[in-house]
Amino acid sequence: MLEGTALGTLVELMVEAEVLAGSEGRLLPSRVEPDVDHRDIVVAEVGGFGALWLQVKGTTHPDGEGRIVAFANYPLDAIPESPRLLYLVCLLDVTQHLLARTWLVPSADFNQLAYREHSKRAGRVTLQFSCVAAGDARWDRFEVPRLELGARLEPLVAALGPATGGELSVLRDQLSR
Repeated sequence: MLEGTALGTLVELMVEAEVLAGSEGRLLPSRVEPDVDHRDIVVAEVGGFGALWLQVKGTTHPDGEGRIVAFANYPLDAIPESPRLLYLVCLLDVTQHLLARTWLVPSADFNQLAYREHSKRAGRVTLQFSCVAAGDARWDRFEVPRLELGARLEPLVAALGPATGGELSVLRDQLSR
């Protein structure tokens, strides 16, 4: 069974392919290594300076209650939020080698809607995306068919324009805590 780093790497590679193909090459997705700051993939426009970041989460199956679940853990006082930061939660169909379902959630919405759990580590919180696979009013509006992912990201990147130094500093400060 795929889990952990292998699952994460596979899902990120598949997301890169969907963004590149779905934007017809107008967006360039690049995985960030090392993955230390909750920005797995940078999506930039070709020939421009507009960019956004995806925090990618993946799973291969619903849990025992029929939910697609993903977690993000942060210091209590440093949950990142930026119009440039989006969460992409993916359900991977391992047998067909495709992203069966994807949810593209702006960080502000994710931070507001995710369930909160106390972390085992003091001073931290875990945000939990928990979506009923059969349909979930909380998350359904964020579901994007995989073949539309690149096309959905394109206008977002264009609207955001080039990142300013101040914008990058705020995000870096949030993520370094």
